[in-house]
Amino acid sequence: MSTPAPPAITAPLINRLGVLVLAAGKGVRMGGRPKCLLERDGEPLIARQLRMLDALQPVAVVVVLGHYATEVAGVMAKMGVANTVTRVTQPSLDHSQPSSIRLGLQALSSDLDAVMVCPSDLPLLETADYQALLAAYLERPAGVGFVGPLVNNIPGNPVIFDRMVRRQIETRGGQFGCGNWRNNADASVWNWPSSNERYTTDVDTERDLLRLEQDAGVVLRWPGTR
Repeated sequence: MSTPAPPAITAPLINRLGVLVLAAGKGVRMGGRPKCLLERDGEPLIARQLRMLDALQPVAVVVVLGHYATEVAGVMAKMGVANTVTRVTQPSLDHSQPSSIRLGLQALSSDLDAVMVCPSDLPLLETADYQALLAAYLERPAGVGFVGPLVNNIPGNPVIFDRMVRRQIETRGGQFGCGNWRNNADASVWNWPSSNERYTTDVDTERDLLRLEQDAGVVLRWPGTR
């Protein structure tokens, strides 16, 4: 939690970058509430994330909704992003992270150079963290098509991949793209070494909220509570 803030850098350019935000989960361990609507300094996490991702200048952004589609879509509408962000909704019975990813990819155009996939429950990420991942992708070793941060041997998020990996994710099904797959993947996957714990700091339980406040000094609150 003591990771220093990264220096501000200019976002490297990918001509056609697509962004996929995953916000379909049920939040079972959080008491059945949408984690992406937790507020940091009065701003919903989904709003904060979309604001920071905008600095990457993506040509397309898709948000995958699910269990709380109505509530999350309402917050997004108030943000004024209806004309710039595409929303797709996954049937609750079909929900899993790999299926959310495939559904979101279907909503993105096929001519993108790369796609960045971002879970919506990483409350510490800053614009420079997304930019650092993008820079790592642009500097990836030859033959690599998938890059994701690896912090203390833990696969982190977000991740970014090229057209070839995208096609594999869309067609292979199963758990392709998850942390376990990354640990056992071939040389086309680069688990980019990083000391930045923001890539692995998510919130799944109320205990995580307490830990976040104690360790990082960041307070997340549910809407309407103070």
